[in-house]
Amino acid sequence: MALKIRHVHPEYLAYAHGIRDGDTILSINGQKIRDFCDLQYYGSDYLLEMRIEDKKGKRRSIEIIRDQPLPLGIEPQMPPPRWCENNCVFCFIDQMPPGLRNSLYVKDDDYLYSRDFGNYITLTNLNEAEMKRIMNQHISPLYISVHTTDENLRQRMMGYKKDFDIMRALKRLSRAGIQMHTQIVCVPGYNDREELGRTIKDLLTPSLNVLSIGVVPVGLTKYRTGLDSLEGFDAKMAKDLIKQVDDLRQTDGGEIIYTADEFYVLSGRAIPGMAYYNDYPQAENGIGLLSLLRQGFGSNRKLFTQELEDNPAEYLLLHSSAATREILKIVKRLQIDLAKSRISAREIRNHFMGPLVNVSGLLTAQDILRQHQSHPEQTLILPANMFNDDELTLDGYGMRELKGELGRRLLIVDSLFDGWKWA
Repeated sequence: MALKIRHVHPEYLAYAHGIRDGDTILSINGQKIRDFCDLQYYGSDYLLEMRIEDKKGKRRSIEIIRDQPLPLGIEPQMPPPRWCENNCVFCFIDQMPPGLRNSLYVKDDDYLYSRDFGNYITLTNLNEAEMKRIMNQHISPLYISVHTTDENLRQRMMGYKKDFDIMRALKRLSRAGIQMHTQIVCVPGYNDREELGRTIKDLLTPSLNVLSIGVVPVGLTKYRTGLDSLEGFDAKMAKDLIKQVDDLRQTDGGEIIYTADEFYVLSGRAIPGMAYYNDYPQAENGIGLLSLLRQGFGSNRKLFTQELEDNPAEYLLLHSSAATREILKIVKRLQIDLAKSRISAREIRNHFMGPLVNVSGLLTAQDILRQHQSHPEQTLILPANMFNDDELTLDGYGMRELKGELGRRLLIVDSLFDGWKWA
């Protein structure tokens, strides 16, 4: 194997030494370079003897002495992630309707993507050589889906056939200095209540290098035909789980345990403040996003208000049901601040995925089109995270296409109010 280069930044070291887009890195200091992790690990030395092959197949050696405070500036071509070999009863991808973007059906379980991109992995598909590589190259921290520390229950929930002791694996990684963020997808009737408490206490074992424990509810769409029947959380169950976790935080030194925003939404409990989340280690897991929304608006309120005042209009802010309470507070504040513009809000329910899906990142253009109920003079404010990097919605609408269908101006706002743009 070798590593193909996608792009070399002209202002950095690799370009200055003649390395170009499309070249392939064969080795560094005699070590074969298989992927971006190898490049990071072996490319950090002071003296680099690099073996390069260009697009025409010509090979050459390049010596780089890193006596300047500059990175190599190499963007590698990323390999497709390794697919998950499990068959989890709660897998969200199995509940996706057909006909969406291909990327939405990728079940990745690749340790190479865990440290740098925060992808959660199960460890069940690792062989001995890969475990040793993680420890030797110190690929840390890892993001690990635990769900339960009971060996038999984990096997039943995740549908793998081989014997695998998750606690043994976590202890081995910890002894090698590997740190980890962990998550528990909590499924009523499987790993909740007593089992949840036991799993959390296991993960709080002092010998483990666990940085955080995230407890998130099972996600259930309306597309579960042919799948196991699962129960979601209701208000009382969510309230009980929050209390259970809060008790563990108080009595077991578990300040690293965090419950997902959805539990607070379901239970009607207030979203905790910044101190609860300790720098938000599991924000990408939907834990603390509503708190960050609150903080982001507070930090950028004056700038956002000025943006609306500079573009006088009647605004309608469309939002997911999970964010309703926080959004209504934001809109109330804006109604006080605005002089030239007016603003109101409307909740968009997720009919596309089903009533138990309530986050803005899974809103679709179809639901926006059916429920916006705005008039042509209104400018619509939409959450940016309902679009991917290619500005496509979950159901494949481009941002411009959606604007054309709506016949309205659109203001696309980052979910944390860190930025916005007009469409």
